[in-house]
Amino acid sequence: MGVLSEQEKQKNEAAFAPGIYLIDPKDRNDVLSRLGIPTISDYPSAEREATHIEHHAFYDYLAIYTPASRRRELPASFVECFRTEEHLILLADNRVIDRIEPLFSTAEARQKDPLWGLFRLFDHLMEEKRPDLEAIEDEIEGLEELAANKRPPDQSQVIIRLRKELLSLKRYFESLDDILDSLDLNDAYSLSDHDRRVFLAHKNKMNRMASDVRDLREYLTQVREAFQNQLDISLNETMRVFTVITAVFLPLTLIVGWYGMNLRMPELASPVTYPIIIGVSLVFLLVSLVYSKYKGWL
Repeated sequence: MGVLSEQEKQKNEAAFAPGIYLIDPKDRNDVLSRLGIPTISDYPSAEREATHIEHHAFYDYLAIYTPASRRRELPASFVECFRTEEHLILLADNRVIDRIEPLFSTAEARQKDPLWGLFRLFDHLMEEKRPDLEAIEDEIEGLEELAANKRPPDQSQVIIRLRKELLSLKRYFESLDDILDSLDLNDAYSLSDHDRRVFLAHKNKMNRMASDVRDLREYLTQVREAFQNQLDISLNETMRVFTVITAVFLPLTLIVGWYGMNLRMPELASPVTYPIIIGVSLVFLLVSLVYSKYKGWL
């Protein structure tokens, strides 16, 4: 399946036949030296969580970091690519090779043009993230339904997690798009009309998926604002209740303050003054509460 065999590793074999190869990283130096590509000590080592491309004299070096998928329990992966005019060398650990090997499972596929191999790899990398986008969209829709409730539960941690996931996907698609742009601008390899059409198709697909990520980020922002609006409405209702209660008891507070003064009031001498004050207070309280309920303030 494109992986080095014991026979291919023998010293008397000078070079690989043109085609696409999936190589274990432990065979890196042997493979690169036989292709005339500087070994790892002669070129900058790739960052393990970065995606970028380097153009050299007769080959291109690509480092592609794919973020983890929490929903499908797929860990982060890292693939290094060396592309010459006749070869495409893909270096990754066995776990990653098992995922991308079906792309080049036939002898015909392994003998195709290196640029075709890159396009096939990019197509796989994009499609691999499509289920994540669909799952995130479904989760945001669920949050939107929760936000329609009068007193929705706190979902701030969920929203923060989704924002981080979308940011990671945004950077991922942007980095792949930068690689496609760099390949297009590389004068060392001219694209045929067919390759140009395939290249533009992949560019358009990449742009659509990047646009989907931006739309989901905007959608999540709107849902977060909906939660905030519900929180504001709940807070306003609470403040309205406290305001009504304060307004209802303010006259009663005035009466308490009035009769709490150390003054001689004529009505205090009457035995019915105390029951009258109690009755007036209760009637005022009852009328105020009924009126507030009628107006919808309570």
